[in-house]
Amino acid sequence: MIYKTNLQVGIPESVSDELLWLNPNQIPLLSMVGFAEAAANTKHEWLEDEMFATESKLAADVLAGDTSISVEDAEPFRADVIARVGSEMVKVTSVSGTTLTVERGYAGTTDADHTTGDKIEFLFVEGVEGADARKARFKQRTRKENYTQIFDETISISGTSLAVANYNIDDIYDYERSKKMLELALQLEKAAISGIKLENGQIRQMNGIRNQVVTHVDSASEALTMDKINNLAQDLYEAGAFASGSDHVLIVPAKQKRVVSQFDSTKVQLDRNDRVRGMVVDALVTDFGEFPVLLNNNLDANEAMLVDLNRVAIRPLRGREFSHEFLGKKGDYVEGQIVGEYTLELYQEKAHGRLSNLT
Repeated sequence: MIYKTNLQVGIPESVSDELLWLNPNQIPLLSMVGFAEAAANTKHEWLEDEMFATESKLAADVLAGDTSISVEDAEPFRADVIARVGSEMVKVTSVSGTTLTVERGYAGTTDADHTTGDKIEFLFVEGVEGADARKARFKQRTRKENYTQIFDETISISGTSLAVANYNIDDIYDYERSKKMLELALQLEKAAISGIKLENGQIRQMNGIRNQVVTHVDSASEALTMDKINNLAQDLYEAGAFASGSDHVLIVPAKQKRVVSQFDSTKVQLDRNDRVRGMVVDALVTDFGEFPVLLNNNLDANEAMLVDLNRVAIRPLRGREFSHEFLGKKGDYVEGQIVGEYTLELYQEKAHGRLSNLT
């Protein structure tokens, strides 16, 4: 019999580390992110902090002399803060719903007309010497969630296959086990990118990156250009995505990788770098930093993603990392099973972006 004789029935062995060393060209996201600490529950939850907004837009025209300003979102404002609309500064004296009561022409600026849609920006609080402590503000943290998903495959080798010589294969069972591991790794990679959250009794599926990134999405039917990438990067920059040690990568399928390679040679660094576990990438120089370009054909051909790897975690359920268990002889065949249960944690969705409907 050409298979290992030291396999013990019913004894699981972890293969999660071995799985990460599989072909990185097929599972580039897994190869770069790896596996994080285990999740404790099948419904994995985490809390996210977010700063108060610092700007809004006018919801109606404002004429010179008006002391009430209607805004789309009043979150940035409270009494005794200074705001700016155009070149005029105003002092907010009270807030009611989305209406600000203000003193116009603050600090000698010109009281002027303003138009619906104009930006109104929080600048700072008006500090007064000897004043009492200002009333504190607290922004509630947001609870996020995703489900763990089970991935399993079975290895089944007939008695005949075990008995005959298999060209260039020393151990037919181990050979088939390796193939199943790659299949499972690819399933997990695809779920992490394209999964749709589902919970139906004993069936659970994770929500993938594509469906979690909803704020910064450019879906215009256009060709991929440096301008589109710069515009997306600007959106992320203005949302604070690059403020604290980000590790953004531009993930593209083969079709869009060819487009990137045709960009101005001053923008594409062709000296390839080994990033993680043998993955080969180029780097793209944008107005907002240099981003590695990760080729990943598990994306749709008409999309690209700008993802911060520091805010992505693929977590096994505790005690359910990928493991292989030899099930022994079952009639005229032997069987084994590989099972793992994983979820995706995408932290601070506004720190990531997508380009879709690319031509």
